[in-house]
Amino acid sequence: MLIPVYIIGFILGGLVLFAVAQRVNNRRAKIWLKLIGVLAGPVFFLAMILFSGWERKKTYEMEWLVGKPASQYLEYDKTAVKSDTEILHGFDERSEALVVLRRNIGKRHDCYHSFVSKPLAQYLESLPTYTVSVRYRVIYDFYQPRGPGMIEQVGDFGRDNASASELIEGMVGFGERVWSKDGVCCFSW
Repeated sequence: MLIPVYIIGFILGGLVLFAVAQRVNNRRAKIWLKLIGVLAGPVFFLAMILFSGWERKKTYEMEWLVGKPASQYLEYDKTAVKSDTEILHGFDERSEALVVLRRNIGKRHDCYHSFVSKPLAQYLESLPTYTVSVRYRVIYDFYQPRGPGMIEQVGDFGRDNASASELIEGMVGFGERVWSKDGVCCFSW
């Protein structure tokens, strides 16, 4: 979407550098200004092509919470996909529909995704442990994650089309719960 803006910017920038080069007396400075004016755009787009849009699959062992313990995460969630009224519509604290998948990535630093999904809650409650393997699809730009990552699969939940769409439609938020300044990223390269 911004590519035409970048192209126009580089063309105008190149024209300005050529105009400045015409007024400079130093021959070496003229050559460098013209060279920068010509090569800045292609170098920028080459860097964008080489270092952005890298997709990686990552799998993490995460703890799951349902019901009232999961509802505590709603107060930390400032990046909710849906508003609290939409999340809590038809949800009471006795309900088992709210699910939070969380993992600790450092000293007192949790990354989590929250869902409102009865099928996901039922699947997780059928597991023998309170941890589950979660597979993410993460897109990186210049070795930094573009967003919170997209959950593709929670254990065996998400392998078929119905449960995969339940993961997408049921997600209501994501975020980090941080008590210290450890500088750790949820999806480090």
